[in-house]
Amino acid sequence: MGKKGIKKKKRKQERMKTITILLTGYSDWFGRFIRVISRSGYSHASLSIDGTEEVFYSFNGKGVVVEEPKKRKSRRRKEGSVCIRIRVPESICHDIAEEVQRFLEQKDIYTYSRLGVILCLLHIPHKFENSYFCSQFVAEVLSKSGAVQLKKKESLYLPNHLIDGFECLFSQKQIAYNVI
Repeated sequence: MGKKGIKKKKRKQERMKTITILLTGYSDWFGRFIRVISRSGYSHASLSIDGTEEVFYSFNGKGVVVEEPKKRKSRRRKEGSVCIRIRVPESICHDIAEEVQRFLEQKDIYTYSRLGVILCLLHIPHKFENSYFCSQFVAEVLSKSGAVQLKKKESLYLPNHLIDGFECLFSQKQIAYNVI
């Protein structure tokens, strides 16, 4: 058994934690545009690593953002959200937390990529330096940590693609509709 096999086996024996992907639909013009073009009810994706689903991390027009959807009900949020919960080893959760923290510490250099969304809609993979859209951020953080194996490039993920767009490496996805 190679080093990767041993490392994967050790990770499977670790204490497991839950990370959550929240998909929501927004009723602003850009959210409606994304929902219509992608034929989906979701226009935004965010990631929670705290297990309580109180704090989520994502990208929006302001760049890197911290969201608290339970505390602050948005008038722009459309009814019906979905949570995708994934169980991962504690070390992977720690890696995700470190990556998110890196984004937060350097938030001044990051911007939201509307052009990236357009290229994603056209199925054109891309990588702009320090520029992300919400689902690209979620897909990249999860992939980089080793929590999931993506079926395509991070820049080709819209929020609705996160439902079936990756393989969990440590557990099955649990999907809950109409939450938060």
